[in-house]
Amino acid sequence: MRLVFRPIRRAGEEYAAVTRAPISRTLETYLEMHSFGFPDRPTVDNLPASARLAAAAKEIHERASILTQVLRRLENLGWDVHIEGDQVVALTSLELEAGWEVLRSEGISDQALGLAEKGSDLPPPRQLAGGGEPKDPYFP
Repeated sequence: MRLVFRPIRRAGEEYAAVTRAPISRTLETYLEMHSFGFPDRPTVDNLPASARLAAAAKEIHERASILTQVLRRLENLGWDVHIEGDQVVALTSLELEAGWEVLRSEGISDQALGLAEKGSDLPPPRQLAGGGEPKDPYFP
């Protein structure tokens, strides 16, 4: 099984992503705070470069933080995680279904799927709905 992640996209893609609809309320508030000192109160359509860069940096940081945790868990599970150019590739000898079952049982399947890039082995359709939570002995 192979998972491919791209922690950082090209700069133009990162800048465009922070203004692509729908914008989360958190990001909208962040953009408002970083453009507060401008007299014309910029909107998402005409953000100053400083606010756009600050928002892109915030999004990269959040994505990288989540990805770091996922990669650490994969490494601890014995996956081969390495960098190839601008991508991070995680490999295991497990077959597709077994690999995704391990990710589900470890509670990281949803995060891995949300961060995976084109070229990743996706879970079988029957494994897509629900799950993603680690088993809790107190709530069977």
